[in-house]
Amino acid sequence: MNRVYRLALPVAVLLLAACGTVATPVWSEQAQGTEAALLVTSEYQTQIAPTATPLPPTATSTELPPTVTPVPPTAAPTEPPTAAPTLPPPTVAPAASGAGDVEAGRELFNEVRGEVNFACATCHYFDREDMLIGPGLLNVAVRAETRVAGQTADEYLHNSILHPGDYVVEGFVDGLMPQTYGDIFTEEQINNLVAYLKTLQ
Repeated sequence: MNRVYRLALPVAVLLLAACGTVATPVWSEQAQGTEAALLVTSEYQTQIAPTATPLPPTATSTELPPTVTPVPPTAAPTEPPTAAPTLPPPTVAPAASGAGDVEAGRELFNEVRGEVNFACATCHYFDREDMLIGPGLLNVAVRAETRVAGQTADEYLHNSILHPGDYVVEGFVDGLMPQTYGDIFTEEQINNLVAYLKTLQ
């Protein structure tokens, strides 16, 4: 065992000594020309090495290579604003009062008014009694005669346009019809509407 320690000690000393130094390579006489050539080449490469120069600005997102043809973006199709449907002219019966222009009333019934952004035809059927948003207006003159005691059909229809909340038919919601038609329509226009409504039969 002592013999192993005696042999290990000199080996450890030699290893420690070897780790502390770096051997410098020695060129043989035949390779000394190669060594000189390498040194000259290294110095030359250092002299001609490119220096840092600013790179050209990168292309913006709108610039494309000359071989690429830009494709214009396709615009999303826009739908025209929906207007009230144009209704066919009704079978015109003479207005009972004769106070209004039936054709002018029909046009007014189908006209989208900017003040309220819709037409009468947006909320009322003209050719049936079924409810749309408001009541269907087919045969409205017949019903109007019996709605409010003491009022004629003309008076009831006239008042329903100007003051729709005064008499609300059972099953309908108050407040859906604009309360501003007295400011929007003239008296003549209201009479024209009444004349038209009385022809819906």
